[in-house]
Amino acid sequence: MDKTVLPEEFAKYRERHEQIYVIVSPPRCSSTAFARVFWEQPSVRYYYHEPFETTYYQGAGLDEVIAKLDAPLDLTTIKHYAADTHAHALVIKEMPYQVGDNFPILAALATQPLVFLMRDPRLNIASRREKKLEVGADPLYPFVESGWDLLDRQIAYCRERGIDFVLVDSTDFRGRPDVVLRQTLQHFDLPWSAECLDWNACEDVELDNLEGAHRHLYGEVLASTGLKPDLSMVPTLDYFPEEGGVRAHVNHCLEIYRRLRQAPERILPVTAPALSSSD
Repeated sequence: MDKTVLPEEFAKYRERHEQIYVIVSPPRCSSTAFARVFWEQPSVRYYYHEPFETTYYQGAGLDEVIAKLDAPLDLTTIKHYAADTHAHALVIKEMPYQVGDNFPILAALATQPLVFLMRDPRLNIASRREKKLEVGADPLYPFVESGWDLLDRQIAYCRERGIDFVLVDSTDFRGRPDVVLRQTLQHFDLPWSAECLDWNACEDVELDNLEGAHRHLYGEVLASTGLKPDLSMVPTLDYFPEEGGVRAHVNHCLEIYRRLRQAPERILPVTAPALSSSD
């Protein structure tokens, strides 16, 4: 699908919202916290959290995605930063595996460069496994849900079609938000203010699309009042079991991550060192 072509039933959203910002991220990459920085932009009023989620988990059709996009979260009463009373911009956050084959629709919805967010897969996969165990679920989930292969393909899709995007490492933006987020927002002609890093707790906001099945994933970020650095220790590959191919899968994802860390589209902190073989 060409960047400028949308199915007719989705075209209305580009007419309704003067700007649509799209964030695509594997699970457990601080993507909701990253989205909250966009929430605090004065020109942003609406947010939708993973509108394609039920197409993956429940086999829902695009009609349900449309119904969700018709009723985004209105951020007016949530914002800590001052809002533009005429704001109509929309932020959409999605996972690579949930949008899947519908990625061309999501990419075409964006009116600004897409943001691909990533995190060391040893961290994001370990965190996903821990969250599974937290609710008594099997930590051995389908590997497609790690999101790395699809993230790689979706970035390639954008490159092949000349679709603008930026690539942000969550460790960078959480460690040097003043540098990384300032650069990121410049790509969208959005103003930078340190006020974007402070927000109101909103624990009563519902982001889950699966009757509460994923509600536990968002409790910490919704209860937070600002961005914090990621102090997580990166586990070694030995931390991951060989059974079920988990360790080999993490190593495969790590190879993708290391390559993407060197991509020219990555937003770099000014003081970022050159990537080493052990990074």
